[in-house]
Amino acid sequence: MVDDSSGRPICFVFAGNTEREDGDEVFLDANLLRDSVNYRQVLEGYAYPLYYNTLFTQLRQEFNKALAVAKKDKKGYWPSDKTLTGVTVKNKDDLKTIDPIWPKLWRRLEEYFRSADSLAGFIDFLEVKNERIDILSEMEERGLQDIVAVQGNLVKLTESPENIRVVGKAGRRGR
Repeated sequence: MVDDSSGRPICFVFAGNTEREDGDEVFLDANLLRDSVNYRQVLEGYAYPLYYNTLFTQLRQEFNKALAVAKKDKKGYWPSDKTLTGVTVKNKDDLKTIDPIWPKLWRRLEEYFRSADSLAGFIDFLEVKNERIDILSEMEERGLQDIVAVQGNLVKLTESPENIRVVGKAGRRGR
């Protein structure tokens, strides 16, 4: 599967040998997911949840179980993650040294700072992009800008990444 807006492949990786042939179709369920490198990265705290609406609920829930373990055990990025508490970003150079944050937020900051020199217009920038997300606990669609807070030089998410589902073009709903 390919995310049609970026051309990046959306895939699951498995280490080792398999009896399957290259190119075989596979139905990925929770049992098989737990054997993936993707799952192990989440379990060890070295991958953030970034769910699209094309991912089955069962798989998202399984990832969230692994994520809860990684957070509880303070593994990987989680002891220093600042997604919800915020990072101070005064300019593009600060992006090289900030603590870990949700990668989609970091990428939007990097894109924004290509032509900006402060956070003053970041929310407006996100509003123009109007990337759609679902807040899963409310089953409500919003814009990414609705879950980002900027206070001076501090930027953060107001929703946990595991509670966010990105509405990708491949899975966009008609209105």
